[in-house]
Amino acid sequence: MVQHHAIFQGYNFFHYLGMDRNMRDSFSDSPYYEQTEEFFAKYDNLAFDNGKLKLTLSPFEPLIRKVFSTPKQGIYQSVVEEMI
Repeated sequence: MVQHHAIFQGYNFFHYLGMDRNMRDSFSDSPYYEQTEEFFAKYDNLAFDNGKLKLTLSPFEPLIRKVFSTPKQGIYQSVVEEMI
């Protein structure tokens, strides 16, 4: 499901790029095909449907602030420490 994520998601936009939106059908013999199609119908496809209710970022703000509140060690560590 993860390995071919972009191909399954392409159903929503490949046709706008002149590509075959049904490219995912090349995996129809896979035992994971139906499971992957179901996952995309339930979760991924919603991001491409303008008619569906979208969440604002505000419910996620506390979590985002928590994740970014403590800088992790990395190549930007010294820059972050100078900013604090």
